[in-house]
Amino acid sequence: MIDLLSLPSADEWWRLVIVVPAVMAMILAGEGARVLFHLPSEFTRKFVHISVGLLIFCAPWIFTSAIPAMALAVLFIVMNTVAVKLGLFKSMHGTSRVTYGTVYYPLAFLILILLFWRAAPMILALSMLVLALADAAAAIVGETVRRPVTYRLSSDKKSVQGSIAYAVTAAVVLILGLVWYPSELSIELPQAALVAFVAAIVATGWEALSSRGLDNLTVPLSTAFVLSCYLVPSLGCDPLQFTLGSGLALAVTAASLKARFLAPSGSVATFLLAVVVFGVGGWKWSVPILIFFVLSSLLSKVGSAKKRATSDLHEKGSTRDYAQVFANGGIPGIVVFASVVVPAFDWYPIYLGAVAAVTADTWGTEIGMMTKGRTVLITTFRPVARGSNGGVSVRGFLGATAGASLIGMSALAWGISAVTAGVLAAAGVIGSVVDSIAGATVQARYRCSVCSKVTEKRMHCGSPSVHAGGMRWISNDAVNWLCAASGALAASLLV
Repeated sequence: MIDLLSLPSADEWWRLVIVVPAVMAMILAGEGARVLFHLPSEFTRKFVHISVGLLIFCAPWIFTSAIPAMALAVLFIVMNTVAVKLGLFKSMHGTSRVTYGTVYYPLAFLILILLFWRAAPMILALSMLVLALADAAAAIVGETVRRPVTYRLSSDKKSVQGSIAYAVTAAVVLILGLVWYPSELSIELPQAALVAFVAAIVATGWEALSSRGLDNLTVPLSTAFVLSCYLVPSLGCDPLQFTLGSGLALAVTAASLKARFLAPSGSVATFLLAVVVFGVGGWKWSVPILIFFVLSSLLSKVGSAKKRATSDLHEKGSTRDYAQVFANGGIPGIVVFASVVVPAFDWYPIYLGAVAAVTADTWGTEIGMMTKGRTVLITTFRPVARGSNGGVSVRGFLGATAGASLIGMSALAWGISAVTAGVLAAAGVIGSVVDSIAGATVQARYRCSVCSKVTEKRMHCGSPSVHAGGMRWISNDAVNWLCAASGALAASLLV
């Protein structure tokens, strides 16, 4: 972390006074070129992107103290936010859509300063340089290819050729930087190539999945995370384990995509989460979530004929997209990351509680929809149709209990006692109950204007559905986030 007692000299403050106008000059040059020469805003935006990225790359040499660099980041966070709000500097922000990418850019710089300025400035510099150069390379290739193969994982359209250019550029930047950057972290070429390959694939995955400028935040932070797992021994990450974990993540993702457990966006999200869980946690953390993912995915494919009758009630199917993957695995992934940041705290039971909760919820839902029997609304105990949000049944509850118990037992090999495993199973069931209550109360519900059926879908029978209850912004994915968080909280209180 930064030594905030290391105050900048007067000379460094003068350097800041010079750097700020230099950045503004780059922005104004792009704006002038756009207006005078009628250049597309995407071209001038990349010019500013690269210019500022190269300047940030040099920041550890320009400033000795972190304080002027932090001041620079905060200044442009504020300025860029105002510019987006007022529609200024189209050359920097683009004109086709409103995004906060230019705000995320200095925000990423600020976060990396706080984390790496003193301990590993090379990681800060290379992570920001990857963003600047790889993003520009992807845009140039994607726009110059005559017939690009396009895809859409979230709201933004990307091209396969652009993503390949992104990965190659990121890898080259990292290899050169890791070998020749003047730092005690510099490594030999073979190891640098391995580290660069893993970091480039992770960065490209986040770029492909991110939309509306969010890659300006996710790419440098994810790149820095991978580099630090390899290069910062104090984090306690095993480089060999991280490499094998990343390979396992890739294999599981590819197999799941082929088996149609995952949509393309879900496969990328699964890979990114699995890199963290498998690479950092090893088998101790990987086995429980693998059990959840594999068995729940298989369970979702069983009894498809019976489930088809309730499919029009649900917004999404059994082939999970990125939002569903993050909703189920986001909290466990965050907990694994927290175990690296604060290793003195025992995060494992909390992690198991979150995984047990999403397992209980998934198993309860899948088994409840497959079997016959009375289904009631959890808040009123009045009969409802199978598959209704907030609907519970005896067999569904038993299925939820079985799933949560299996997750608790999966940790017995790593020191969890049988009693604790039972407590964690209870935490998982609690999380699934919270999920059902939220589904019955606050989750958005819509009524079809044609057939009058209550559904999660905003469009039904080819017509817009009418809002019939709950909060519009709370989807099933949001409820699943709450389920995982509730399981984690219950585990932290009970264990």
